[in-house]
Amino acid sequence: MPQAFIVDAVVREVRRLKGYPNLSILDLSCGEGEVLSRLAADGCRVHGTHFRADDYIIENRGRLGAIPITTGVDLQQRLPFEDGSFDVVLMTEVLEHLDSHFHVVAEVSRVVRRGGFFVFSTPNLQRLHSRLQFFLTGKHKLIRRRVGWDQKAGDRYAFHIGPVDFSLIHAVLGWEGFHILRLGLTQLKFKSVLLSPLWPLVWLACRLTVDKDARRNPVLKQTEKSLNRWLSDPAMLFSEQLLVVTQRSETNR
Repeated sequence: MPQAFIVDAVVREVRRLKGYPNLSILDLSCGEGEVLSRLAADGCRVHGTHFRADDYIIENRGRLGAIPITTGVDLQQRLPFEDGSFDVVLMTEVLEHLDSHFHVVAEVSRVVRRGGFFVFSTPNLQRLHSRLQFFLTGKHKLIRRRVGWDQKAGDRYAFHIGPVDFSLIHAVLGWEGFHILRLGLTQLKFKSVLLSPLWPLVWLACRLTVDKDARRNPVLKQTEKSLNRWLSDPAMLFSEQLLVVTQRSETNR
């Protein structure tokens, strides 16, 4: 269940989308419907999915009564929706619970209309204090406990088993026809503010470290330029969550 400040940030970003509130919105693994209930109150047409009926994350089911929910939806399988069914697809604190991100992003691209939007949030491995900890220890600063030997196969989805590496998800989004419009800010912690003097150094380092093959490959050059831009964006460096607003290409891919 996402914290209130994450829900606030996601709702804020969705309200900025073109055409709002006249939008059809799918929220994958929508939890207790915190995001959808607020968007529905604005006039959006909303639909959610759940994975397991006994999901421990869902503690208050009262809010779900007014929201259409498709149950038993495994995000590692084909989604039970027609091509181009929705204007917006949301995933709030969900990607990190999946074994792989390749399939679900491809499915999102299929069910969202051309020119539609994909908005997701996930714990931000690339925030500055996580980068610093990784530099010193080889371990990113996680928001939840690490995967351990005590976790049983059937319950692993409840843990953060697939922390999102931005460089990889950036490529996956591109493969599936999405381009990033902006990064949102969820929560700014004091320790991140203390590290803010490092921002110019990060900005410079990102622009100096360009894949050598990009000199001969114009598509890779464009990829590297985009990646370095977002990796040095203030929201990337200081936000506790990675909140990404993307748009699907108007052309078929």
